[in-house]
Order: sequence, then C-alpha cells, then structure tokens
Amino acid sequence: KIFGITMGVILGALALVYFVGVIIFMGRFFPHTSIIDMDISGKTPEEVHEMLSDVLDNYTFRVEGHGLNLTLSAADMGMSLDSQSIADNLLAQMNPWAWPYEVFQSHDDTEDLKSTFEETKLASVIQAAVEEANAKGQPPKNATVAYDEEAKEYVVVPEVLGNTLLSDQVLKEVAEGTVNFAPKVTLSDAVLAQPTVTADDAALAQARDAANGYVKRTVQLMMAGQEALAIDENALASHITIAEDGTVTFDVEPLVTWVKEATDGLDTVGVTRTYTRPDGKVITVAGGDYGWITNSQATADAVREALTNGTGGPVDVVMKWSAGQLPDENGRDFGARYIDVDITEQYARFYGDDGSIIWESDLVSGRPSDGRDTPRGTYYLKTNDGASVLRGYKPDGTPDYESEVDYWMPFKGNSVGFHDAPWQPTFGGDWYIEHGSHGCINLPPEKARELHEIIKVGDAVVVHD
Repeated sequence: KIFGITMGVILGALALVYFVGVIIFMGRFFPHTSIIDMDISGKTPEEVHEMLSDVLDNYTFRVEGHGLNLTLSAADMGMSLDSQSIADNLLAQMNPWAWPYEVFQSHDDTEDLKSTFEETKLASVIQAAVEEANAKGQPPKNATVAYDEEAKEYVVVPEVLGNTLLSDQVLKEVAEGTVNFAPKVTLSDAVLAQPTVTADDAALAQARDAANGYVKRTVQLMMAGQEALAIDENALASHITIAEDGTVTFDVEPLVTWVKEATDGLDTVGVTRTYTRPDGKVITVAGGDYGWITNSQATADAVREALTNGTGGPVDVVMKWSAGQLPDENGRDFGARYIDVDITEQYARFYGDDGSIIWESDLVSGRPSDGRDTPRGTYYLKTNDGASVLRGYKPDGTPDYESEVDYWMPFKGNSVGFHDAPWQPTFGGDWYIEHGSHGCINLPPEKARELHEIIKVGDAVVVHD
C-alpha cells in the first residue's frame, strides 16, 4: 500500500512536470534551437521576431565570381521578412508533446527561414552590375564555317566560350543565396553565357562539305596550250554564301562576267609590241591586224557550264583568230617564224621556226610623200595565190595605175602586200624616198618568187621603222 502510494505520487509529479513542459513549449522554442547562427532557445515568437528584424536591418550579402564583386544590402535587394509569421510558423512546427525527447536534440531552423524580394528592384540591381561586367568581357561566339585562304578550303571554326554573364541566371543564384541570409554567393559556371552552336554540330559539317564542293571547281582558261587566266579557290570562295540555317549557295554570274571582261582584255590586235630582233635591234611597233581575237561570250558560256555542272578544270578560250603564242611581258605574241620588214633599212628578213633567217631581201617600200608610205604594224599574210593585176585609183575615183605581177602576197587587206616589181631599177638604200611604191613592198622578181614558195597564209608580217 505504501509502495502504491509512493508510485502514484511519483507518477503524478512526472505527469505534472510533463504537462507543465507541454504548456511551456507551446509558447517557447526548445533548448539547443538556432536560426542563422542565433540562439533562440527558450525564446518566444515575439522575441524571435525582434531578433530577425534586427538581422534584416543589418544584413549585407556579397556576390563574387566571373567578374562580379558586389556587396548588397537588404534595402538594395528590396528584401523583406515577415519575421512574426516566420517565428509563429517555426514554433508551430515544433511538437511540444515530445519535449522530453526534443530538449536533448539540436535544432537549426535556418532552412525554414524564407525571405522575399521586391523582384523588380533586385533584378534592376543585378542587371546593372551584369551589364557593367559584360562591357569588359568577351561574349561567346558560335562555331561557324569560314574560308581559310591559306588552306584554300572551308573549315569549321570552333566556338569561343567567352566570359559574359546571363543576368537571369545571376539573379537566380543571388536569390537562392540570400533567401536564407547566407553571407555571400560565389557564382557558378552556369551564369556564363554559352555558345548555342558548337564545332561538333552536324549542320556545320554539312555546310562545310557543300561549300568545299563548290570551291574545288577551279577553272584554268587556256590559250595556245598555256594558262592565260584562272579562277582559283579564293575567287570561287568570294561568291559562295553560307546562310545562318546552313544553306550554301554559289553565284556563278559575277565570275562569268569577270571572265567575259578579262577575255576581252586578251585581245592583242593593234597593241604595241616590243621585241629584240635576232641581230640585236630593239623594235617597238603598234597597229596592224595580227593578234589574238577572242570570242569572249562563247568563252564565258563555257566557263558557266564548267562551274555549274561541277567539272571545273581547263577550259579553252574560244578564239575568232589566233596568234603564234601568248603575249610576253612586252606584248610580243608572234612566234619565231615571222617576216621582219625594216623600212629604215629597206630590208626584209624572214625568220623560220628555229629563229634563223630562211629568206631575206632588199626592198622598196611606199613613197613617204603623198600618203603612200607603207603602213606600220603587225599583220598576217592574207593570200598567196600567185599572179594578179594591181590597180590603183586617184582620190576622184579615176584609174591611177594598173600593174600585172607574178606574185601577189597581201598582208593588209588586199591593198598592201609583197610583190615582184621588175620595173624598179634598184632596191634598198634611199631609192624609196623619191621612187617608192604606192604602199606595197616591192621585191626583186627572183626574191618575190622565193618568198612566194615558202611563205604561208597566216604568217606574221611586222612592218616597222
């Protein structure tokens, strides 16, 4: 009986203590409870509310990393805290009925502390800081396809990471860091702006290969078996366009236009030519009808076909008339075989394919007065049919002369040429000054015959002083 009474008293006392503890911890926080490093053990919600308000007033926050070094106050961030509601909610989460156990446990309620922001104000502060940092940074660059002039091909240029910031991501990390009153946040790499197209993008490889398919269509314009003009990789690349969506286009028409204009420039009829005769005399002569005459339109059409069908390669310049060789740096476009007519010396020399003289003769050229001088220039032999009747007319249209010749070899139209002149008593010297021809090259009959036997239609004839 005494034992029962004693146990009842003990249990009653324990029950009393227990219920007193329940009542106490219904309005106060358990021992060993903290929030943002503040001990709130045994505090009432009202006391915690006052403590949190003081923290908010003095709170500053650092943002560091990737070019930002920023200190923000709660006011800067438009930060607010319903500390009374937070304290009440924290207390409500406690189970006072478990106080005999909980009083021996540690409680950190920092994670349950949630501040709020005036989003527009915080965003404005972060945006300004990011813009200032970005002004000093290098933005990322997407991988692209570009032409490499040294390699003469299109290549994929890798992306560049850069170091500019994404303001939205910075704002997110700042908000996450300050919501629980952390002292600072070190920005992660996630705040860095990233390229949207990288070097391993399949579309880039496809665009590169398509562009290189066009850039390989080089064209060599050939004259006399030699390259006269060329459309190389660099020229082709300047007319290849790669759109943002990776579409590759090749505009051949500017190149075709260039070919037409450049081909016109290859014509040499009438140009000035300078050359050194085998005996060492330097000669400069202009005019005449000998030279290259190109068909620029037909050549341009051939180039267009080569470029559009993808073949490229050598394309012959279409000719209306051809010369002996490509012009050298001095404009000479006739080969080793030609007739040199020296008016000053009154002498003609026929050089063969090997550059040696195969025929030569004194001559009588046109009389310098009365407009009968032999025309200078580079010509070619038009015909070599043998006998002919040469007729001349006065300015009023009446006949002037009529001469039968055995060998007529015209080089300027059918009006000026080589022929035998048995009526001339002498050849060479100064005889031509007073007794010259009407413009033709008079030759001794035997020399005219020799020339007739070896000269060919198309052979170059150079008449000079």
